[in-house]
Amino acid sequence: MFFSVLTFLSALLNKFTLQGGQIIFSIVYATGVLILNFLGGATLIALIAGSLYMFHSILGFLSLATFLVRGVTTDLLFLGLGVYREARTGNPSWVKIAIAMMVASFLTGLFHYLFFVIFVKMLIDFGKFIVSLIFIVAIISNGIAGFLVGKVILPRIHKTRRAT
Repeated sequence: MFFSVLTFLSALLNKFTLQGGQIIFSIVYATGVLILNFLGGATLIALIAGSLYMFHSILGFLSLATFLVRGVTTDLLFLGLGVYREARTGNPSWVKIAIAMMVASFLTGLFHYLFFVIFVKMLIDFGKFIVSLIFIVAIISNGIAGFLVGKVILPRIHKTRRAT
């Protein structure tokens, strides 16, 4: 629950910075998912965070769809790339974490843009340049977050767990 609340708070930051706070969201989210380390953990964290976020979104209940896409894509990518398996050993590949986070972010953003902006027209289309910039910032932020989580944060957490 702790990481879900932190994920929600970092999602609020994202909302107001047009993805500028994406790196914080990604670090908190990926760390929480890999500490839970089970298939469905990403979806669980995302849905709890989305349940809190929907009260602050103009999309209301529909904003849960974006969080669901993020959770499911992260779970499937972590499973497919073997990140969950590697995380159990305490030595997950930061490259796989970064790839999974970047792809999950891109797919989530694509869903959000196509569904809420293009299809149901509930959100404003800021134009190709700004939308592309938002995607680029989000993808780069997720890559950096994957590196930091896999190379810095998780090894320290595992080291601390072994010491206790």
